[in-house]
Amino acid sequence: MPIEFPQRGKYDSKPTPKTLYHLIIEQLKFVDVCLDKTKFDATVRLWPNQAYCNPPFSNKQSFVLRAVTSNRAGREVLLYLPFDPTTNWFRLLYQQNALIMIFMKKLGHERWPHALYHLKNYNETKLVLLQNENDVLKFLR
Repeated sequence: MPIEFPQRGKYDSKPTPKTLYHLIIEQLKFVDVCLDKTKFDATVRLWPNQAYCNPPFSNKQSFVLRAVTSNRAGREVLLYLPFDPTTNWFRLLYQQNALIMIFMKKLGHERWPHALYHLKNYNETKLVLLQNENDVLKFLR
């Protein structure tokens, strides 16, 4: 039986799980750079400090490149992406010394494990396991 892959773009508009989004935006005060692409093109412009992004599933690479560029310019960046160490974008974030916070449970309707990738001029890459959304506060406060 062949493996069935999702249609390209099918999961592009899946929102960040509500509880996690509230923590990131309301409690940690990150700015969602993907909230309104008519006002801010997150694939072209440099991101503000404390930028948050949940990139479209079919176009992660462009957003990750802009996140890394913004981080290299001194900005703190947080991304919500699948945990997939086989991809080029993962390797780029790993080489950028990201704090990779892997969720041990499904937070929404994700088909794959997800993680938060935090870029903040760390000296080395670090992976941590999170039991729930609130565990994020232990690492980002």
